[in-house]
Amino acid sequence: MGLAAGMLWGGKAWADVNIAVIAPQAGESQTFGEELISGVKMAVDGINAQGGLRGEKINLITVDDRCDDRLAVSTAQMMAVNTSQTDKISMVIGPYCSNAFEQVSGIYAKANIFQIVPTALSTKTAGKDYQGLVKMAGYKDRQSVDFYNFYTKRYPEARVAIVYDSNDREIVEIAASLQQEFKKHGKLNKLQAFSYTSYEDADDLAETVAKSGIRLAYILGSPTQSAEMAKLLKDEDESFVIFVNKYKAQEDYDEIMGDLAEDTYYVGLPSLKDSPDFAETLVKLRLHGVEPEGLGVYGFSAVKLWEELVKKADSFEYKKLASALNSGSIETVWGETMFNNGNPEKALNYGIFMRQGEQYTQVY
Repeated sequence: MGLAAGMLWGGKAWADVNIAVIAPQAGESQTFGEELISGVKMAVDGINAQGGLRGEKINLITVDDRCDDRLAVSTAQMMAVNTSQTDKISMVIGPYCSNAFEQVSGIYAKANIFQIVPTALSTKTAGKDYQGLVKMAGYKDRQSVDFYNFYTKRYPEARVAIVYDSNDREIVEIAASLQQEFKKHGKLNKLQAFSYTSYEDADDLAETVAKSGIRLAYILGSPTQSAEMAKLLKDEDESFVIFVNKYKAQEDYDEIMGDLAEDTYYVGLPSLKDSPDFAETLVKLRLHGVEPEGLGVYGFSAVKLWEELVKKADSFEYKKLASALNSGSIETVWGETMFNNGNPEKALNYGIFMRQGEQYTQVY
């Protein structure tokens, strides 16, 4: 299989059935990309150890798109033109980063490459619904519902600041959904939005938030933005309650926040390993000495979902898999669910986490 500039490919291309996982293996999202790849590899190794799928060995190809739009598109284009029996990609997991998602998903659909996205998508970047596109975890704006539910349980009378980057359309979408959720419950007066672009600098913004009397903030921005703003707000008042997106608060966040990072609430996809529906699978994995962590559970789940569809369709063909996806409930590692045009009827709720050392503990 040919190579595209800047891409890293793992595994041999001349196997029975090729699948690919597209996730960053360098840069600020490296940790989450590696978790996804680890989970996918875990599932593929398990299938092959049992003799493959429909008698075919599964060959895994890993692609590092570095969360770069151009590489994501060129990766999709390259896979689309590889149509020989030895090189053809049967299924793609990802990409993890979705800025070019609408273009990428269209390329895969046109090339009849089945696509499973294991992490949540923005409704504005998710593009069209294609018969062979599975949005496994649903949409990012779901976090507004789960944040609100936790807020009403833990801080029901507190005023809330949404501090967001209005230059990022996914973040704007989440901020808007948060406002809609508060409005729906008649609590819009408890919420105040602050955009980075409306202030001279981060210090000015933090000072304005602090002077407003608000002592709880949901910060939506880049990893550096989130860390700097959280630190500034904590400097204004150490008791300030901080919420951040788990996938934006990465190494820079810990370095800037120091010990204060342990007081942060992280909003992220739930830990499926704590789900009763995942218990049987988890026991099997642990018997093999494997402990799925973080997004690894979602990479693993994507492969197992595809495996279930292949068995149901008795085929690896795109159209047959798509038909199987939309023809009744599907057994997944988090329980049975139905899909409508690739959208799960049973969307995954976001979790609220706190961190102790290197471990995240889900508190809601």
